[in-house]
Formats: sequence, structure tokens, C-alpha cells
Amino acid sequence: MRRMTQELEIEYKNMLTAEEFTTLCTEFGQKTSSFFKQVNYYFDTPTSALKNRKTVLRIRDAGNQHDFTLKQPRNGVILETHQQLDDEESQSMIRLGIVPPGEIEQSITKMGVDADQLVLIGELATKRAQFPYQSGELFLDHSIYLDHNDYELEYEATDQRSGADIFNALLHAHSIPRRPSKSKMLRLYQAIQEKRS
Repeated sequence: MRRMTQELEIEYKNMLTAEEFTTLCTEFGQKTSSFFKQVNYYFDTPTSALKNRKTVLRIRDAGNQHDFTLKQPRNGVILETHQQLDDEESQSMIRLGIVPPGEIEQSITKMGVDADQLVLIGELATKRAQFPYQSGELFLDHSIYLDHNDYELEYEATDQRSGADIFNALLHAHSIPRRPSKSKMLRLYQAIQEKRS
């Protein structure tokens, strides 16, 4: 039986400088060993059909797990559809653009996007530390793609109203200015465009 899940994600993000990232790691006791590596492979059509719909499609490879995820905007939050892939399905999607059958393929088709047109746009590696904070989960991310390095703080909340307050208070407590972050997909996309120009 193929496992598929859906969830509404309430998340708050902020870009960090390398110094702020190091300070927060120290503050929260996150050492090098606290981080695990994951590689995100992003897909779209050559005409950016998903990007134009503010939708992200990726495979997240965290060693022995391949999480195929579709992220769609839904009433101010993100609807995430997850499907677990085996090695063969993951490699077929990455190398050949063969979309595995299931809920994600159906959702893409419902949006009016031809799943057969999907290709690998690029990959982004992230070293991530993840730990409970207040009533949610905090993430410290160091992402590497093309010749870029960037740092990001993310808070995944259980409630939209208190989530924003908790996140803003955390930034304020560490004198970190608000720097809204674009999605990893968009940052990768921009880096690819820069490289081409």
C-alpha cells in the first residue's frame, strides 16, 4: 500500500547571516553532530507551470528516505501532499522525469499541468538541525546550491496566531532583523537564472 499524507503547514521563516546562524546554534546547543543532511530535487515544466501557480514539487532525499512532496498555497497556509517513494521511483523521476502514479500526479493534472512535461530544475543540499520550541518546532538550515551558501531560521507552528507572535519574539530577543525568505525553490531558481545571464 502506497503511503500518502496531507497536512496544512503553518510556518514562519527568516534569512540569517552566518554570524546569526552560529549564535543561534550556540544558544540552542546545536553542535555539528546535531545536523543532518538532506538533498532537495526540484521539478517544473520548461515553461515554469508550477512556479507560475506558486506551487513547489520536490523529492527530499534524506539517506534512505525519498519524500515526494507537492506544496500548494491554500488560504494563507501551505497544503502539503506527501508520497513516499522507493529508490527506483525516485531515480526515475530525477533522471527521466517519470512521475510515479498516485495522489501527487493526480493533483498536478487537476491543476491543468501536463505531468509528462516535468523535468529536474536543480538540486539544493541542506544541513538541518531540528528541535522542539515553545509549542512548535524550530529549524536551523544551512543550504548549499550552485555557488551559494545561505542560512535560514524556520518555525513550524501549531496555530497561526500564536505562531507569528512566538517567531517575532524569538527574532526580537536575538536582535535579528526581519528578513522574509523566499522558498528554497525560488532561491535555487534565481541562482540558476543568475548563472545563465
